[in-house]
Amino acid sequence: MTSTDPHSAPLSPARRTLPRWGDTMVGAAFTAQGATTEAAAVLRRHLDRLAQRGASERTRWRLRAEQTARTAVSTVATAPIIDRVVDAQLERILRPVVLAVLDDVLLLLEKEPERIQTLIRGQRENMVDELVGRLRSGAQAGDTAVDRMSFRVFRRGNRAEPGPPLDL
Repeated sequence: MTSTDPHSAPLSPARRTLPRWGDTMVGAAFTAQGATTEAAAVLRRHLDRLAQRGASERTRWRLRAEQTARTAVSTVATAPIIDRVVDAQLERILRPVVLAVLDDVLLLLEKEPERIQTLIRGQRENMVDELVGRLRSGAQAGDTAVDRMSFRVFRRGNRAEPGPPLDL
């Protein structure tokens, strides 16, 4: 390669290769940067796929663990040996308590019948009041339905609905 400048001396072969080495180094640096960027992008995509798989596996594992726990609890709760243990404990603890309380209640009934009668009368009155209240609300709902139906049948020309029934 010769210089276009007529006053300059021709370049020696060593001088010609120096700029090429510099260009080679710059080219290598940019190639390395491109390869590194591409490798980082591939690695990022791979990590994203791994994270998605991990999240789905964790959810799947949690659902399996919940199902296994439900099955285990159900199996234990319905096991015949558990029934026998519970029955034995109830027999051991509850029977004496019920007998003692029942004896106390019967003794109280014998000594103070009016106290128990007042209690029973109060319960009966509460039950009757509740029943009457339910009957009233059912009758009121029925009255409203009958009023609306009769209004529709007898007043077809007028589209206005009657208001709620008046309490007299």
